[in-house]
Amino acid sequence: MEKMATNMIYRKINPKSVVSLILATFVIFLMSSCATVGQKVYHGFLMKGSIIEASDSEVYLCIGSKDGASVSQELDVYKIIQRQSKATPFRRVLTGKVKITEIIDEHFAKATVISGKADKDDIVELIRPK
Repeated sequence: MEKMATNMIYRKINPKSVVSLILATFVIFLMSSCATVGQKVYHGFLMKGSIIEASDSEVYLCIGSKDGASVSQELDVYKIIQRQSKATPFRRVLTGKVKITEIIDEHFAKATVISGKADKDDIVELIRPK
């Protein structure tokens, strides 16, 4: 029994296991210490401009004062349509317009549908002056 225990102590450690353990530890550390960074990336690139709640005449937008939104701004509403084509798998279809009525905070705003239709998960874009 003593010989078996000694062999287990001096057994060679697999380098792949050590690398995997170090990588897993780093990922866990990164996820726990940088939660706010992850949230900023998610909001900044994935959610910005999304309609997060919609009724017949009002919508809540994931765009706020930090993004430069202000009351009375008009935004075009687009629905994202998935295509069968691999070259251009998505296209945007203009479905309506909304007007910001209230800035809730740096990330969110409330708007009224002024024409067409606006559904949850559609996206909005500021109407640029021509």
